[in-house]
Amino acid sequence: MIFYSCTASETETSSDISFEELKARVNSGSEKLVSLDADGEISIDSPELNNTGSITVSINKPDSIFTKLEGPFGIDVADLLITRKNFIYYNVSDNKVISGQSTPGNLRIIMKVNVNFDELINAFSGKFIFKDEKYDNVSISQNDNSYIVNLKTGKEIKRFWINKENYYVSKAGTYDEKGNTKIEIIYENFYEKDGIHFPKKVTINRPFEKQNIWLTYFNEEFNKNKLSYRLKIPKSARKIEWK
Repeated sequence: MIFYSCTASETETSSDISFEELKARVNSGSEKLVSLDADGEISIDSPELNNTGSITVSINKPDSIFTKLEGPFGIDVADLLITRKNFIYYNVSDNKVISGQSTPGNLRIIMKVNVNFDELINAFSGKFIFKDEKYDNVSISQNDNSYIVNLKTGKEIKRFWINKENYYVSKAGTYDEKGNTKIEIIYENFYEKDGIHFPKKVTINRPFEKQNIWLTYFNEEFNKNKLSYRLKIPKSARKIEWK
């Protein structure tokens, strides 16, 4: 198993804690956050786009995300509702609504970045949930602050940095067999409220696609269930449906 260090100075040693215990502790903490309502700033740097704007996010876990974007992605205002199966995208400036299935290809066109639904909800909610999956190899090491979990499946390795004290994921990465980064999600500036440890800053990096996203939250409300799935789309809007 190859170990990838967060920094060159990081020293990792073996750990006796089991993956099942870490998985249970991480999921237990993440499941305390059922819904999130927040606003903040989002920046994106990619070959397709370089921009910064404001964002309003409402999430109802595990399968619904609503965002209102102002400024980024080459548009003035847009509303976007994404569920695990479908999405509705309303471009206010063009008075155009697009709907379709939440495939990675469709999400990439709408969001201007290459992300799937789980990566999106993990990033926007600031929380990671381990699913019940089978892995070819599992190993755990540790440094001063984190447990580092390595999960190998086929030609892909997933790695997670888990805070030793409060058991939240501070970094999640997917790598190929040579150690090249496919995607990394970094959670920073954590604070605790109502038993929930939440990051004020989230960074998503995809080096191969030269894509970087920075999301900084200003105001957050937990478990208020404010999300409404009723988008205000005028009858005059041009409607387009994608497969």
